[in-house]
Amino acid sequence: MTDAVIHNSEHPVRGVQEIAAASGERLLDNARWDDLRLFLDVADAGSFRAAAVRLRLAVNTVRGRIDRLERAIGTRLFVRAREGLSLTAQGARLKPTVLRMRGDAFGTAAGAKPYRLISPGEIRIGASEALGSGWLTPRLLELQAQFPSLTVTLLCDYDVQTERSGELDVGILWHRPQNPDLIVAKLATVHFMAFASREYVAKHGVPRSMDELLEHRYVEQVAPGVKSSLLDQMVGTERPPGFLPLRTNSSLALFWAVATGAGIAWMPTYALAVTRQIVPIDLPFQLKFDLFYYLHPDAVDAPPVRATVKWLKDIFDPRTYPFFRSDFVHPRDFDGGLSRDGGNVVRLFEPLLGDALLRPTG
Repeated sequence: MTDAVIHNSEHPVRGVQEIAAASGERLLDNARWDDLRLFLDVADAGSFRAAAVRLRLAVNTVRGRIDRLERAIGTRLFVRAREGLSLTAQGARLKPTVLRMRGDAFGTAAGAKPYRLISPGEIRIGASEALGSGWLTPRLLELQAQFPSLTVTLLCDYDVQTERSGELDVGILWHRPQNPDLIVAKLATVHFMAFASREYVAKHGVPRSMDELLEHRYVEQVAPGVKSSLLDQMVGTERPPGFLPLRTNSSLALFWAVATGAGIAWMPTYALAVTRQIVPIDLPFQLKFDLFYYLHPDAVDAPPVRATVKWLKDIFDPRTYPFFRSDFVHPRDFDGGLSRDGGNVVRLFEPLLGDALLRPTG
């Protein structure tokens, strides 16, 4: 399918003067900032397909977002023709306005326009499903309380490698984003080691070597960007029956499975601050990954974005949470400190696990 497809959706048409008078004010308040930026990309590219290739998006995604922008504003912005796209009179009038918004969107001088968030009325934060559900969510209200009129939107992704700056105000990745147009900084280091539940250890003991691990039960996570091939490097490809009872694409499901005794899994050392029903297992195979946050340069001084970055730095502060230090700190060396300071521990699972699992095991 090409860009020659005729766009036949109906939009109530507003006049050029009305668009010009209200742009950046009431009418554009209904538009998402990421869609307005996409409008500029499409206008420059001259076709949906060329813009999609440039932005690494599906062409139907580009068409759909432009259609959404036209509905939000209430006017056609492009003339669709077999040879490509051209701006309507309204689109031509809107383009310099959006360019000006992009240029001075958050300036701090008197009279400058405030930065427009990706989506009106919300601050959009992106993270992997593991970080989002296990670490960020219990602390989100600390951020939202600073901006009561905004919605804090946390977008969790099972793909831990893909950068999604087109839909996020602030994102977190397990590697340094390659997009040169973004502001990027290291946030923390996350260490991984083997864990099992207290119940599992009481029943099956613990492996002392990688060879002994094959005599146990292992829970595996398989998801985009997760290096599942590491299991082959740890224990080889020949595994006895029953070694792999569970496999999941969800970090939260992995936490649950291990906490309820399904088997052993490699998990981040901060897992001990999420549930007390697991214990670390010392095996000669540990992993570490650096976390990075990224944001758009035109958002760096926007109050909600600035507050979000500070909030992230606080909740990943290695002085408060030693499992985010660059050097490995064994959980036994910080567990006692966390236990004394209940504010650092989010007991995510304990209220749901039931009395039987909450009783200490010998």
